[in-house]
Amino acid sequence: VDIVEIGPMKKGSPVVVTGFAGAGFIGNTALMYIASEKGFIERAQLKSHLIPPMFLLVEGRPIPVFRIYGNKKNDVLLVVSDALINAENAWPIGIGLMEWLREKGVKEIISIEGMPFATPKGTRPILGFSLPMKDFIKVGVRPTSEGGISGLNAVLLDEAMKHKVPWTSLLVPTGTTQSIDYVGTADLIETLNRILKLGVDTSILRQSGNSRREAVRRARTGKQKGLLGGLRRQKPGSGS
Repeated sequence: VDIVEIGPMKKGSPVVVTGFAGAGFIGNTALMYIASEKGFIERAQLKSHLIPPMFLLVEGRPIPVFRIYGNKKNDVLLVVSDALINAENAWPIGIGLMEWLREKGVKEIISIEGMPFATPKGTRPILGFSLPMKDFIKVGVRPTSEGGISGLNAVLLDEAMKHKVPWTSLLVPTGTTQSIDYVGTADLIETLNRILKLGVDTSILRQSGNSRREAVRRARTGKQKGLLGGLRRQKPGSGS
């Protein structure tokens, strides 16, 4: 596991937000959208033969799938992976990543991800778990004491407990498995807005979600062939 810094990064006390490919592609989509909307700069890339061989094409340029972005002050870092990491490879990647984050003075880690199960319409809360315990109510998060954390986030949580780094998990239920859950992505970004004062506009994501539902409805009634015709084109970095 090798983390290649694009430019020298001084030690500070950043809040680190992780978003990895998973249910509804919510975590990685949310962080790429934030990076694009708020002008975050790519600071580093994580390279390893433990990551599936894959590149993304963004504006005609190939980019690695495991990247770290920072704002101007580097007091907020976004850690994004668009590749699905095998369970047996999560340990060395997570431990290597945490070692680098600790060198940069990580203050706190917030993980965001989708939970792979559907909920009744109109009842999709953002669930939260933290160490030490936080008052989630004021940011619109429902505390949860049951559930599961797996993969890279589980390794990072284990390392966070070992090194006494505060940890927060934000989870949104999603019934979407093969495509992007735009509305769930918007819900999590708005939660991060309340926690970190990011001020990210999610209207494009919500319009995309509405367009997708309309496309599905029209396809079912035979008024539209396929689903792509009803989707609005995304801004660069807002999808996977």
